[in-house]
Amino acid sequence: MDILYITNGFPWPLTSGYLRHYFLLGELGRRHRVSLLSMVGPRYREEDAQALADRTERILTFPSSRPTASALGRACDRAALVVAQGDPAARALGMAIRSLRRERRFDAAVFSGRRTVPALDALQGLPLVVDMCDATSLRLRGHLRFAAPPRRPVVALDLLLTRHLEGRLQARADHLLFATWRDREVLLGRSASLRDGPPASIVPNGVDVEAWRRTSTELGQGTIVFSGAMDYAPNVDAAVRLGTSILPLVRHEVPEARLLIVGRDPTPEVQALAGRPGVTVTGFVEAVLPYLEQGSVFAAPLRFGAGIQNKLLEALAAGLPTVASPIAAAGLQLAPREPPPVTVARDDAAFAAAIVTRLAAARDDPQPDAAGRDWVAQHFDWYRSGELLSAIVEGLPGAPEAGA
Repeated sequence: MDILYITNGFPWPLTSGYLRHYFLLGELGRRHRVSLLSMVGPRYREEDAQALADRTERILTFPSSRPTASALGRACDRAALVVAQGDPAARALGMAIRSLRRERRFDAAVFSGRRTVPALDALQGLPLVVDMCDATSLRLRGHLRFAAPPRRPVVALDLLLTRHLEGRLQARADHLLFATWRDREVLLGRSASLRDGPPASIVPNGVDVEAWRRTSTELGQGTIVFSGAMDYAPNVDAAVRLGTSILPLVRHEVPEARLLIVGRDPTPEVQALAGRPGVTVTGFVEAVLPYLEQGSVFAAPLRFGAGIQNKLLEALAAGLPTVASPIAAAGLQLAPREPPPVTVARDDAAFAAAIVTRLAAARDDPQPDAAGRDWVAQHFDWYRSGELLSAIVEGLPGAPEAGA
């Protein structure tokens, strides 16, 4: 099949936040001819395209002035998508799609992102898989609950605009993809399998367990790790909570305990944590695994979010015992009543107590957590997710039979 694959960010490097598409393209590109069209930000380099040369027939990129990390910047960006034609890069992307379709008959398209919505019209008449991945509106509802009062009107506006864009994507799709059952239920309701409208499948994120295989045979001592993009609102909130509320409770019991906050683009609130006793804020690092290997426990006290937290998959694959909030743990659940192998803690006191227990366990037995790694390898496999996507694309109404 000849397939168009549209993303609102380039899926390389794997720290870009778009690693889902890199791996899904791997299996799809092995079976079919894929043309990748991506909006790209200022960090994109021409050599990045070489990383996807083995899984695409062609790559077209569209430079975009990415919105600021602020809530106001994101809300303004989404407002432009709703009331106008949005980012000029998305309009250019739509024009490129029309041009390609005049040159060649395409059989299907895979579409992702909210900022790419202006390009939807260029796909009229083409069988379409829309990868919702996670329910952005779920994350924004949580953000609205915990945002400082001056920020709430902006977050509320962002939520309203996001729901509008999610509705447009759902209405256009011939098949919807979600990373978790929770996100599907949030957007489609609990009776998603029985509802009118396009089918909606769960295609989870995965983890390259070999890439996250630890080199050390023992856990670190007295060290808590939290990783992720530190300009992402759920991570910022979690990092501040860890550094200001949870760590002092832990250090009351374990005075030598330290916290490593690992990830690119820390906001001023996160950077300020480095001045607190026992806290290190790394900023961008070339590789996260060495920092996970220093840890006795991984802590993810997210109070809001959506989708699968890749940071948890990576920590578990590295054999690091993990303590997570209910919303972080729920993203890993295979079904509503199938909990992942993490310790769930609801409030600061419970989080601190669970971390103290893990620090003590690492002192007594520093063996990495093989059960967590095995569970991730069994249930979150990129190859299996790529196969699911390929089968969905091949089964779209109007798609040619395989091998035709």
